[in-house]
Order: sequence, then structure tokens, then C-alpha cells
Amino acid sequence: MVETWTERIANLSVPTIVLLLGGLTALRLVLRALRRSFFLFLSELTESAMLAVALVFLLLRPFVLQTYHIPSGSMHPTLREGDHLVVNKLLYRLRAPRRGEIIVFRAPHEADWNEPEYIKRLIGLPGDTIEVKEGYVEVEGIRYFHADIRGILGIPSTTEPGENGPADVPLRLTREGIHAGNRTISAAEFATRVGRRDTKVEIQPGQVLRNHVPLIENHVAEDPEYHLDPYVVPENSYFVLGDNRNQSHDSHEWQELPANRVIGRAEAVFWPISRLRRTR
Repeated sequence: MVETWTERIANLSVPTIVLLLGGLTALRLVLRALRRSFFLFLSELTESAMLAVALVFLLLRPFVLQTYHIPSGSMHPTLREGDHLVVNKLLYRLRAPRRGEIIVFRAPHEADWNEPEYIKRLIGLPGDTIEVKEGYVEVEGIRYFHADIRGILGIPSTTEPGENGPADVPLRLTREGIHAGNRTISAAEFATRVGRRDTKVEIQPGQVLRNHVPLIENHVAEDPEYHLDPYVVPENSYFVLGDNRNQSHDSHEWQELPANRVIGRAEAVFWPISRLRRTR
């Protein structure tokens, strides 16, 4: 993945910052030595720039704030590729993370090191029991899971936008029907599609359960298409999931996130301007 200019600036190393400050210091001394009002003015601007660089890169970035660039679609629809976020690093020095917060963390050892920092939603705290149930539609004892439903209804398989196919067509199951993008297919219509008209149909939505209680999550892209047996989050650890449940490399694969790998809470999208918003 090609780094943008904003990422390059945000990720400048400490030695680079020290070298930059040294160069600005030398420039300031040269300007002051010229002793003309214009050069003295430039010297003052250089001094202000030095203070700003030192404040941002040697104080704010290590201890208070950080920027983060969304590299993938794992947090759709809440966050999108290309979003630039402000991450609050100070908050978790004052209190522990809470359920439902969107957090940035250093990738655990079991994850893909090609992406050293991840962003996910915190689902479980230490001691919580997390379970994931895959959704399905049952017609006369035959269960149809997401892949089957997509095939029967002619819904394209999920594909990232611009990668050899259409954008994602999210699939969500509710007791009232099957929701595919802007379409809603009733239980009766689905029974007709599978050649079992006027038969009993049961729709079981996919669910994430915390301490045996299903979560109400309006922010997710679609129902989970996988199953996870009840899992108790260990001490000093968290359980995290992407909002795009079926396109996210998260705790349902590598389980707990050690607490000491958490960097901070995602506070807001600041770029692009059209996406300016708080993250929730």
C-alpha cells in the first residue's frame, strides 16, 4: 500500500524530528546573524516552527494524540478506506477502555504483521463471555446459510469496491425478512424461490452475544457468517471485532487482545473534509 503524504508526515521518526529541529536551529542562527528586520522576522517564524514541531512530535504524538489512516474495509460502514482519524492516547492513561469504543492498537502476535496497527470495536472486557452465532433461513428443516441465500437470490458475493467486482451488497437477516442492500425479501418469497411455497419458514439472524445476551448493533455492515463457541475473555485482555464482521481480521480469529497493546480511542475523522465526523 502506497503511503500518502499525510501518513509520511505523521509517521516521521524521532531521529528525523531531531534532525529537522537541528536544521531549523541552524537556520534561525544564520537569519539572526544577518541583523536585518526582514531576516529577524523570518528568524522568529523559524523559532515558532521549531516550537510547533517539538510540541506536536515530541509531546503530543507520543503521549496525547496520534493520527491513524484506515487501510481497509474492516470497519465499514462506520469508517471507510482513506479516512484519517485523530486517536486519543491520553484517555486510557486516565481510565480503562469501555465496551463499544473504537480503539486503535498494535497488532497482536497472531495477527498479520503487514499491518502493524489495527482499528476495531471493543466488544468484550476481561471476564465477559463472547459467543457468535451464524444466521440462517430454515425451510422445512433445511437450513440455508449466507452463501446459500446469496446464490438463491442472485446477490453478488461481497467484494471490495474497485477490486474486480461490485461494491459490497450487505446481507442482514431479521425475523421479518431478508435484507440485501435496499431489497427486502419476505420469508414467503424465499420459500417460493426454493420451491417450497406456503411452507413454514424460520429466519434466525446472526448474532453476537455478550454474557448470553444478544447485542443490538445498528452500526454493523451485515450479520456474521461464522460461528464462535462461548469464549471467556482473559484478564488484562479485550475482545474486538470489526463492524464489517465478515471482512475483518479480528478476535474471532486470533481471540484476545492484550491490554498493553492498546494505543488509544478513535475520536474523529478529520480527513477528507467531506467525512468530518465524530467516531461512534
